[in-house]
Amino acid sequence: MDLLKGCILSVVLIILYWFLWRRRNKRVLMLATQLPGPTALPILGNALMFMTKPEEQLKKIAALLEQYGDYIRFWLGPDLVIVIKDPNDIRCLLTSNKMNQKGPAYDYMTPFIGKGILTGGPKWRVYRKIANPSYNKKSIETFKDVFNEEAEALTNVLKRRDYNIFNVYFDVLQCTTRSVCRTLMGLSKDDIAELKHLDEVIHETQNIYSLIFIKMTRWWLQIPFIYWLTGNYRKQLYYQRIVDKLITEIIEKRRKSLSNEENYGMSVVDRFILNGLSENEIKLESFALFTTSQEASAKIASGVLLFLAHLPEWQSKVYEEIVQVMDDDSLSEDQIRGLQNLDMVYKEVLRYLSIAALIQRTVEEDVTISNGKFTLPSGTVVAIPIHEVHRDSRFWDEPLKIKPERFHPENQKNRDPNAFIPFSLGAMDCLGRVYATTLIKTIVIRVLRHVELSAEGKLEDLDLHVAISVKFAKGYNLRVRPRTNK
Repeated sequence: MDLLKGCILSVVLIILYWFLWRRRNKRVLMLATQLPGPTALPILGNALMFMTKPEEQLKKIAALLEQYGDYIRFWLGPDLVIVIKDPNDIRCLLTSNKMNQKGPAYDYMTPFIGKGILTGGPKWRVYRKIANPSYNKKSIETFKDVFNEEAEALTNVLKRRDYNIFNVYFDVLQCTTRSVCRTLMGLSKDDIAELKHLDEVIHETQNIYSLIFIKMTRWWLQIPFIYWLTGNYRKQLYYQRIVDKLITEIIEKRRKSLSNEENYGMSVVDRFILNGLSENEIKLESFALFTTSQEASAKIASGVLLFLAHLPEWQSKVYEEIVQVMDDDSLSEDQIRGLQNLDMVYKEVLRYLSIAALIQRTVEEDVTISNGKFTLPSGTVVAIPIHEVHRDSRFWDEPLKIKPERFHPENQKNRDPNAFIPFSLGAMDCLGRVYATTLIKTIVIRVLRHVELSAEGKLEDLDLHVAISVKFAKGYNLRVRPRTNK
């Protein structure tokens, strides 16, 4: 009887809370009705619709966009989520000073990288301002020799490979990791060799991202007791521990060397130290920049190599272009930018394999979209499905096919430029976009000069894994063979 009374009381309290919440949020509810979307249940909203496998949730959003158009709203409990696919509104929102806060999905990354440059938070502008000089053109010019040296080392590894198919990602990841350690982290080769936990962190990085994604997309894992009971909390603590040990090692090495360094060659870790950040802030921001720089660059560079392996005619074009331009062992930044065929392939990889499948922003002040037709109230979560924008047939001819020529200057004239947003836009765009582009293209140039690439089957038939980012589900599998025509 007591149990029955308790259940009845709980139901009454929930219903009461629901009515009070609706009364307090009358304006938000009214504005939400202006936007199309599925019918929401009391209290739960549309949460049941998304209680599916994590990899199916973005497909649900894609289906809703197909059904309702460029603007859809749904409720996750009391949270209003607006998905927007119109390119012009995307640009307006991402560059608006009313949207300079990340969405709640980024909170699941904070155990590893805190509330900073990547995830947003009260001090993200401060952190970004401190880090920015390490990513400007002057700094990247000083990184050129390191990029070429590490790309050459990767090429030598690939030349020793037999002609069997293998996943090139792991070799590329070693290259991008060492490049990031020697540039952004400010470490020497000897320093890198002494890092006890580097290989362990590299090995577990994909598992860290997977853990973040499943917690982000499985509501029951957001209940602390269940998260602990399933063993995921224990995994998180292990990952946090090895990350902390690695970054502590890096910071200790930089503190010892800092007094002998010129400001011109200062690493991003040095900048955090000298600007008086706390030890925890330095660790979190340093790891955020470390992992996003080496891991994302490796995926994109591997994607470019795989595209070229599957597209022999484009591989020939890019190779011939490199040979014509490259008159010594390295290319200047201007020469790299002038490699038009390589740039087309690179951009097609960014389109097909979005660095971020979906990004979120929180509305800090009411803002209108669709030429004033809809008003997004303060507190609304805006979701921008970059993966879907990059595959919208209104902007992309045969979007499911791989066609680097779509980025030829002549073919871009009539396409909405806002339909291609690989690095986001606005004040919170990708800090490392120029750094990554230079590193990735240097890797491809070096590898292609000395190695021929090949692969089996069709690119479009390879399964994609769409989660935090978009990647090939079974890796970046190809063959390599040393070139005979130098």
